[in-house]
Amino acid sequence: MRWPLIERLRALPLRVQLTLLNTAAVFVTLAIVFASARVAVRAALFNEAGDVLLGEVRATALALNELYPDIDAVVAELRRKSVSHVDRGWFVHLVSGDRETVWRSPTCPEIVAEKPVDETRSEAMISLGDYMWARRRITDPSAAPFYVRIGLQRHIIEDRVNAVTVFLLPIGLIVSVFTPLAGHWLALRATRPIAEILAVADSLSPTRMGDRLKVRGTGDELDRLSGKINMLLDDVAGHVDRQQQFVADAAHEIRGPLTAMQSTLEVATVRGRTEGNYRNTIDDVLEASRHLAKLANDLLLLTEVGTRDDSLSHDSFDFAAIIGDTVAMFAAVAEDRGIELRVKLPTACLIRGEQRHLRQTVANLLDNAIRFTAHGGTVTIDLAIDSAVRLCRLSVTDTGIGIAEVHLPYIFDRFYQVDPSRDRSDAGRGGGLGLSICRSIVERHGGSIDVSSSHGVGTSVKVCFPIMSDSCAPLSGASPFASPPSPAAIA
Repeated sequence: MRWPLIERLRALPLRVQLTLLNTAAVFVTLAIVFASARVAVRAALFNEAGDVLLGEVRATALALNELYPDIDAVVAELRRKSVSHVDRGWFVHLVSGDRETVWRSPTCPEIVAEKPVDETRSEAMISLGDYMWARRRITDPSAAPFYVRIGLQRHIIEDRVNAVTVFLLPIGLIVSVFTPLAGHWLALRATRPIAEILAVADSLSPTRMGDRLKVRGTGDELDRLSGKINMLLDDVAGHVDRQQQFVADAAHEIRGPLTAMQSTLEVATVRGRTEGNYRNTIDDVLEASRHLAKLANDLLLLTEVGTRDDSLSHDSFDFAAIIGDTVAMFAAVAEDRGIELRVKLPTACLIRGEQRHLRQTVANLLDNAIRFTAHGGTVTIDLAIDSAVRLCRLSVTDTGIGIAEVHLPYIFDRFYQVDPSRDRSDAGRGGGLGLSICRSIVERHGGSIDVSSSHGVGTSVKVCFPIMSDSCAPLSGASPFASPPSPAAIA
C-alpha cells in the first residue's frame, strides 16, 4: 500500500527530507518527554499530598486522644486545626461510630460527610470524586469509636500540575522554533559531502577524469563512500585510458598494412610492369590483406571474450584431446623450422567451457613458442592434473630467444611488442593481441595464466583451469616425442 504523503516526501531533496525527519523526531521526543514529565509530576504531587494528609491525621488523632472524652475540647482542637489550614483548602470532619457527624469544617463537602466509615480499618487513605482524605480512629479500641477525617480537593493538585505544564510550554515552543532551523543546518552539513560528490560527478567526462572527491579523514560513512568512489573513478579512468590507447594502437596497426597496400597498388598503376611483377604485387597485397583479416578476427575475438556476461558455454570436453589436436596441427610447421615438439598429456582431462576459445588459447601459445624459437630448439607441452585442488596445469615451454625482465609486466597488454623496431610487413610477426586474448579467455573460464622467461634462454607459459571432477585420467605413460609428432601419434 502506498501513502501519498510518503511518496511526496520521497520526491523532496535529501536535505529537506532530513530536516523534516529531524524536526518530526524532536517533536515526538518533546511530546513524550512533556507527557512523561506531566504524569511523573502529577503522581509525585498526589503521593506527597497523601503522605502529608496521613501524617497530619495521625498527629491530630494522637492529640485528640488525649482530650477524649471531653468532646468540646476535641471539637475546639479540630476547629483550630481547620482554621490553620484553611489557606491550603483542607477540610476536617469528626464522625462517631454510628455514622453521626459530631463536627465538620465549613469546607467539608457533603459527599465526604455522608461516606460510611469502614470500622474494620483504623486508618485509611480514601479518594472519592474530586476529594481525597485520610481517616483515623482517635479513641482506644475499648472506648466508643470516633474518627477524624482530614482531606482536600484534588483539583488543587491538578492546578499545580497545570502550573508546571504551563511553565514547560514556553520551553517547548522555543525548542519547536529552533528545531527546524537546527535540523536544516545539520542537514546542510550532512549533505555537503554528497553535494561535493555530485559536483565532481558533473565535472567528469571522458576527456577529464582526473578529479577526485575530497577525503576528510574522519573515517565516517561518507568518508568511506568518497574513498570507494575515488577507487571506482581510478578504475574508470584507467579503463578509459586503456580504451583510448587501444583505439590508437588498433588504428596504428591497421594503418601499416593499408599504407603498404596503397603504396604497392599506386606503384603498380603508374608504371609499366611485367606479368611477374604484377603477380608479386598481388601477392604482397594478399599478404597484407591476410594480416588485416587476422587482426580483425583477433579484435572481434578479444571483444567477444572480454564481455562479462553469462553466455559462456558450460559444455564439457576433453582438454587433453584439444591440446593433442592443436599440437598435431602445428607439427608440420615445427618440422619445417627444425623445432622438436615434446608432448606429455594425460589420457583424458574433462573441463567445462568454450571449446573453440580454449583451442584458440592453446594455438596462440604454440604459435608464439614456435615463432620465437630458433632452428634446433625445443617446445615442450605438458598437461598435469592436481586432483587434490581440482586443477589442471598446462605449461608451454620453449628454448627460444626469451623475454627481458623489463618487458614481462606488459606482455599481456594489447598490441604490446617486445621489439617495436621489427618490420610491420613481416609476415611472421603477430598482431600483439595473442597473449591478451589468452588471458581474457583463461580468466573468463575461471583460470589463471603466468609467464616466466629469461632473455636468451627461453619462455614458459603456465595456465591453470578448474577441472570437472576426479574423472581426469592419469598420464598414459607416453614418453616425450623425439621428433615432431604426427597427427596420428598425437591422437
